[in-house]
Amino acid sequence: MKDDAHRYTELFLQLCRPVERWLRRLILLLVLSLCLLQLALRIPEIRHMLSSADRLEGVPIHRENRR
Repeated sequence: MKDDAHRYTELFLQLCRPVERWLRRLILLLVLSLCLLQLALRIPEIRHMLSSADRLEGVPIHRENRR
């Protein structure tokens, strides 16, 4: 019984190590992509291609502060 549990733990760890490595790489890739895209959105020429919100945005309304 104890050998079965030990064998199961070893098999589980053999599976989890590569999966964990790929998940870490994926998370790192996603974080780097997010940072690069956020930086790209600061450039007006690129922002126009990446974001539809700028194209749909109208002229801002300037209202007087009435108090």
